[in-house]
Amino acid sequence: MDGLTLLREVSEAYRNLQSLSLEASLIQESGDENADQRNERRVRFSYVPPDPMRYEPFGKRGIPQVAGGKNLHTVRFVPPQFGGTQFHSVPADRQPLPHRFHSKWPVSGEAFLFEGIDDQAASAEILRQERGCYVVAVGYAQPPLPEGMRTRRSPVLFRVDERNRMVMRLEGEIGHRHPMEEEVSWSRHTAKVSKIPVNEPIPEETFQFTAPPDATRLPTGQHGGSGWGGGFGSSFRHDPDNKRRYESRHSHDWQGDALVENAGFKLRGMTLTFERRLSFSDDGAELRVDERITGPKGAAETNCKLLVG
Repeated sequence: MDGLTLLREVSEAYRNLQSLSLEASLIQESGDENADQRNERRVRFSYVPPDPMRYEPFGKRGIPQVAGGKNLHTVRFVPPQFGGTQFHSVPADRQPLPHRFHSKWPVSGEAFLFEGIDDQAASAEILRQERGCYVVAVGYAQPPLPEGMRTRRSPVLFRVDERNRMVMRLEGEIGHRHPMEEEVSWSRHTAKVSKIPVNEPIPEETFQFTAPPDATRLPTGQHGGSGWGGGFGSSFRHDPDNKRRYESRHSHDWQGDALVENAGFKLRGMTLTFERRLSFSDDGAELRVDERITGPKGAAETNCKLLVG
């Protein structure tokens, strides 16, 4: 049997499921040439076609998702000082069911439903048989990337149960260079299934959603949770004649009561960095703005105050 035939059999096995219930460990590793970090968590996942689904991390600080009936419900645990526990519900038909495998992003997300595992598979090689599983390396066609983006993606390794064609393990790595950075950062995603009852009865109450008693319901479409943290972004472009390239990166975060914005630009062969700090006076009547700009030949600082109260 060749690798592509195996993938088609896996896809067919998931299409024919009557029910699926599993426990898994999700491992996320990331870093660059100077540092790395690792995160691991255990989750449960239950599913009855075509849509009742429940995803629930072990412990108290996961983000449970429940799709049952007409809505998809998501709970987000937010520190009390930033609003406390929140949940939102959206119509289930507005978006694809979460946790399905997508070949465009084969090493991202938390996929447990693999009926599309053979989509866009450019290559598939069975490497060996190991502990009742086929180990297969799959290369997926990479979607078009923005001009100048440097990305490398390893083949995805799957361990497929020989008996029922369920995916027991997924491993993949992706590396990329962001604008304003020279080093390549990488991330590695591993999902290891430990228990996977297939086509066994699942109690109906599994897919019933009950909001935590202290949770605040967010308006439909509002996900919340982002207003209390920082943010970042990057971009690049070329002149119309394609002779000059511009790169930028920006971020913001809180340092105590001060909002600090950082930005960097590469243009015309030089690098500029900006740091802007916004802080209020003790009585809240005055906003102070301190800015430092650094270029190839030194730095300059500006300071101003704005009456606001």
